[in-house]
Amino acid sequence: MSKAISLPPALVALLAGLAGAYASLRIYTALPNEQKWPANLLMGGYLIVFAWAAASIYRPNFLQKPTKWFHRLAERTGQQPVQLLYLVLAVLAALTASLASGTNNFVAADFWVMLIGWLAGMVLAVLGAWKPGERFPTASRRTWLICAGLFAVSLAIRAVGADSIPPVLNGDEASAGLSALRFIRDGVNNIFGIGWFSFPAMYYAIQSVFIRVIGQTTFALRFSSALIGSLTVPAVYLIGKRIYSHRAGLLAAIFLAGSHFHQHFSRIGLNNIWDAFWYVLVLGLLVDAWRNRRRQSYLYAALALGMAQYFYVSSRFLLILVPVYFLAVTISSRRRWQDNRHHLVYFLLVFLVVVAPSIWFYAHDPGLTNFLAPFNRVEVLGDWLARESEILGKPGWQILASHLYDSARTFVSLPSQIWYPAHVPILRPVSAMLFIAGLVLLLFKLYKPPSLMLYLWLGMFVVIGGLSVPVSAAQRYVAAIPACALVIGYALDETLRLIRQVQEKTSADNAARVQTWLTAAAVLLVAGVGISNVYFYLFTYTPQSDLGGPNTLVAQRLAEYLQTQEPMQVAFFGGDRMGYYSINSTAYLAPHIEGLDFRQPWGAPENPPLTAGTVAFVFLPEVRENLQLVRQDYPDGNLIVKMDKQGNLLYYLYQTENPAPAE
Repeated sequence: MSKAISLPPALVALLAGLAGAYASLRIYTALPNEQKWPANLLMGGYLIVFAWAAASIYRPNFLQKPTKWFHRLAERTGQQPVQLLYLVLAVLAALTASLASGTNNFVAADFWVMLIGWLAGMVLAVLGAWKPGERFPTASRRTWLICAGLFAVSLAIRAVGADSIPPVLNGDEASAGLSALRFIRDGVNNIFGIGWFSFPAMYYAIQSVFIRVIGQTTFALRFSSALIGSLTVPAVYLIGKRIYSHRAGLLAAIFLAGSHFHQHFSRIGLNNIWDAFWYVLVLGLLVDAWRNRRRQSYLYAALALGMAQYFYVSSRFLLILVPVYFLAVTISSRRRWQDNRHHLVYFLLVFLVVVAPSIWFYAHDPGLTNFLAPFNRVEVLGDWLARESEILGKPGWQILASHLYDSARTFVSLPSQIWYPAHVPILRPVSAMLFIAGLVLLLFKLYKPPSLMLYLWLGMFVVIGGLSVPVSAAQRYVAAIPACALVIGYALDETLRLIRQVQEKTSADNAARVQTWLTAAAVLLVAGVGISNVYFYLFTYTPQSDLGGPNTLVAQRLAEYLQTQEPMQVAFFGGDRMGYYSINSTAYLAPHIEGLDFRQPWGAPENPPLTAGTVAFVFLPEVRENLQLVRQDYPDGNLIVKMDKQGNLLYYLYQTENPAPAE
């Protein structure tokens, strides 16, 4: 790092100006005529940088006054002169990446310029904002070994059997997989656009990497979730260790490793689990940054905050939570604000460099339709609240208050639903007791940044859940579970510390030995809770889970059968209940099969023609009368009756050779 921030500014400007001008020219040729003018402006900016570098070499006296001003500004900000140049180039690189992404949601104007410009912008921003002479705290070998152990155990818990646990590939997961496949098969390469359900496309691009390497399987679709979920566990340990103590961080991480709630979302192929990782990094690093006036923590937090915006939408609430946190800690300590305010400028700049391509994309989104879509689908304000108020005969504030209360209860007493209908709350009884105890203990130090951060973090998700429907939808609380883990870790750590204080006043001789035994007992307690949670998830919840209902189960079982078959057509008789492609599990798991929806009775001219040599007819129970009609025309087929675990009929499958396929 020290070598990078001591390079001659003229050399950096010369090379960067030349590279940037080349990138601008590539963008110019790729953009349509009406969009070329921004590329011209960008090229002008790079040429000015290049010309300045050349002039400072050819005619150093000509730029004497601007150079003096440049050095004076660097001196006032405490940066090296070349670092100010890095910041200018970071902004230009971010604009380059944004323009190179174009305005096409699927195909970038120039993929490599987009990717390299974005990465270069982040590197240059960090180099430019780095505080000379400041060293980030280093971790001991023991700490890294603990991190490695936590990661390995967590990955085993989350990745082993991910292809069959949960046992059903939900249609939403499959839809995400189809978005990922577009990066492999359809030429989609704009990682700053959006994919399925208006979610940012970067997650699908990451999924596509694992699908490309592992294959088009359920495991490949889910592995990225298992990986990031497992990385969150050592991240919680490191953050807990930094803001509280080694013991608190370790206890929090052990709890999170076994959490049934966190484990579940680490095992499904959706982007929710990524926000848990980003929340830990952003909020934990900001606590460390504020408390220790550490520039590097601000920079890493800014990178994490920017990256978070490319995953699940709960990350967007960080844009509210972070300013509220700064306001709260400023009120509690005005002196710290004076010490930290200049760091916030660099924090904001690095963040904007990371999110610049996303800002560019949404700037071309009429009415922010796609940006607001995830919120509009579930928010309670507006029409929903007016209808509920009329139906229930209650004022809106009472309904909202009830929602907020139920949202808070989802952590400890109200069962979660939708994406995790396990009939238990986020925290099972022992965990809930420790969590409540931790919240009480945190109140005694609410003026401290770590306590403020945890209360604001959890409070934000109480509000998120309370202002959405249904109120206890599990997928919207995923990023809150690391906060629960940190509260539990703190509860045990602080309780042991209080016990030691009492002991030292009464019998100081054996206090250290008793603390060792109590620490071991706390570790065993949290490990026992974790093992209980793992057992609950694998052997209580999983056997009775279908994660989507009977239609999803039909699609799953049909896909499992079709995976073993040669290419054929499926004539799907789903009635009014479902179609072959209404749940995308079949499309993702059996891409070689062509599905045809037969909406009319067999023999009706409105039905699609059968053109394959082999045809499988699938009948849901409510349209089984068509089975006899098909068997009259195709008497030599093979009938399969598929039942669920409870013995209920899922579907009939009648496979036969088509005697007259189209030429």
